[in-house]
Amino acid sequence: MRKQEKGENRKALPKFALTMLGSLLLGGVIGFAVGCSRAFGLEAAALAEGLSRALEAATPWGIPVTSVLTLGTCFLLYRSAAKKYAAWGGGDEDETSEAIEQALSWALLLSAVQLLVNFFFMAAFCVYCIDGEISALALVGVFVVSCGLVIFAQQKAVDLERKMNPEKHGSVYDAKFQKKWLESCDESERRQIGQACYRAYMVTGRFCMGLWLVLVILSLVFELSLLPVFVLLLVMGVMQVTYSLECIRLSKRPSL
Repeated sequence: MRKQEKGENRKALPKFALTMLGSLLLGGVIGFAVGCSRAFGLEAAALAEGLSRALEAATPWGIPVTSVLTLGTCFLLYRSAAKKYAAWGGGDEDETSEAIEQALSWALLLSAVQLLVNFFFMAAFCVYCIDGEISALALVGVFVVSCGLVIFAQQKAVDLERKMNPEKHGSVYDAKFQKKWLESCDESERRQIGQACYRAYMVTGRFCMGLWLVLVILSLVFELSLLPVFVLLLVMGVMQVTYSLECIRLSKRPSL
């Protein structure tokens, strides 16, 4: 057992060392570029001001433009899936059912992305405080309408999924939808959900570490406070602690 552990450690150590070396080299290159930018008189404050103005100008149009694109695509995907379902007739698992599942999955993904985009531009609106009561009310109205359409699109996709699989139950309008949907899944689907969640956990953890590195480097160029780093580490900490506590809880559950 010890020989096996030592062998695995020796096998993984070179890759770990190369990763650390690559990170140091990347940091050195970025630091050198920052120094050169300052030497040639490139002001970070001017760059930040330009980006801020561009975002301020895009904020009023962010939600309506992206909503038309993403929700329009969701509608086309749902329509395609609905047509395939109408011609399918409900047989065994085949290419038609898989195509329907893929279309619905993409529709749900795009609607979820649009919801995040709505939250981002709504937060940007609160930051920049666009002048005019009419403009403010219009943007809030567009935000509410877009979120409502997102939820409606998700519910239509879920309804079609339930038609294909009558054993499924749950409504997007229900606060406990995800729990009820998981309870109606079979063992194979639960295993797939578990694998997807673990993949999301790993990718999110690595992304958070990369984003932390980016924020640290940007703090050398821009005047950043510790708040972004604190929020990032808070999210990462909640994710890791929740994962560990859930593993501990599940390990105590009696096996069936």
